[in-house]
Amino acid sequence: MAAKVTDDYSSFPIPIQEVMPFVEGGVTELRNHWQIHYALFMEDKAKTSFYAESFGPMLGIFQNLLAKEMILAIGRLTDEDKINKKAPHKSQHNLSIWRLKEAIPFAKSNDFVIKVESTSKAIKKITSNPRMRRHKEIAHSDLNVSLGKSPAPTVLFKDIRSTLETMEVFLNLFHWEFARTTVGYDSLSSGMLIENALMTAIKSKVYDELETEKIIPLGEWERRVDKWPWWKWH
Repeated sequence: MAAKVTDDYSSFPIPIQEVMPFVEGGVTELRNHWQIHYALFMEDKAKTSFYAESFGPMLGIFQNLLAKEMILAIGRLTDEDKINKKAPHKSQHNLSIWRLKEAIPFAKSNDFVIKVESTSKAIKKITSNPRMRRHKEIAHSDLNVSLGKSPAPTVLFKDIRSTLETMEVFLNLFHWEFARTTVGYDSLSSGMLIENALMTAIKSKVYDELETEKIIPLGEWERRVDKWPWWKWH
């Protein structure tokens, strides 16, 4: 199920009241994933090495999955509706940021539509590569790309960040127009998840040092987990 923000959207036009919590939820979730990725892999090389020492190859797998999820999220958030005029029942209406444009007729600011369209163009331009990467390699396995005969578009992490920030600007256009407020998305924090990961890595490192210093008997952790009732199923 799509992520959803629980908030009061009663001041927004009726056509977008139902979808706004989910659109905002998708962007907020993307922000959380970006913050986690940044903290684990980009903020500090020494810290990333420290995580890798504790979590091993699993950390690389997690990084790969997280990057793919961010690209998938960008694709979902920017999908256009697929309209089949000959068979309307086969049309697919997507829950994307473009759905918010249904609020444009209700705006009172003369420059609102100009700002919305300008930001829309910026989003479409910067999401070109992520969307193609999703189409060719992540959501589908393009034959030539899979066989190495043609390359998939390169998606840089700075592009993901720019896309996220531009989407947040887009959402805040609607927040300001209809609620006279803005949301500080960059202040949203995944701090507890990141902090818990760091504490786990630190505990692992400290345990290894205590074991090396013979303060803790070698293999003590194995003896202890053997007492856990579910461990026998590992």
